[in-house]
Amino acid sequence: MINFVIGAIGLLIASIYDLKCREIEDYIWISMAIFGFLYSIYLSLISHNILYVIQSFVGFIVCFFLGFFMFLLGAGGGDGKLLMGIGALIPKYNMPIYTPLGIILNYHPYIPSFPIMVIINAIFFSITLPIIIFLKNIIRGVKPKTKKEFICMFIGEKMKVSEAMKKERLILGNQENLKLLPSAEKDYDFSNFDKNEEIWVTPAIPFVVPIFLSYLLTPIIGDKIIDIFLSIFGL
Repeated sequence: MINFVIGAIGLLIASIYDLKCREIEDYIWISMAIFGFLYSIYLSLISHNILYVIQSFVGFIVCFFLGFFMFLLGAGGGDGKLLMGIGALIPKYNMPIYTPLGIILNYHPYIPSFPIMVIINAIFFSITLPIIIFLKNIIRGVKPKTKKEFICMFIGEKMKVSEAMKKERLILGNQENLKLLPSAEKDYDFSNFDKNEEIWVTPAIPFVVPIFLSYLLTPIIGDKIIDIFLSIFGL
């Protein structure tokens, strides 16, 4: 239980850093990994079973490659590093299983089923966010006039510049100059807009937030989201 609490604290701190500074300090995932290694050594010593150490190191290595693959797909490097920390900290966890995939992940003692399931659930959580944003825009009566504005319905919202400045939103632009990704250099630069002008902005929630949410919920829901997804498509 203590390793789960350490991981939750680490991910909470990482989420705060990423939301405020758009980067994650290395000491967070390093601390998680070191504690995971030390805790696995402690468990192996008191139980006279080397399996805990093996699981921790294998979890770290597997999550390193998984994190690197995520990085190649465009995820932030900090997300992959946090996954490595989770892999060393909690490679296995007693969670409810509903699907053959969950059984496969849980069956082999050396497969880090918990961090893999955390990432899978985090992906599902992150997919639901654009749907929520789109429905919010529909309820507010926003009517897109271009294809770009229609896409922005899923990733942002229209608001006055003065309001966006207070909420520290990232700029997507106005109808004449609209981009689907905020500029790293000008994402908070509102100087080119009138304070009463309506522009498209996005909260740009980093992936570490869904990871944190998934980390807290995966011990409770296991692979239930996958089960629901498969049921919807009749699989």
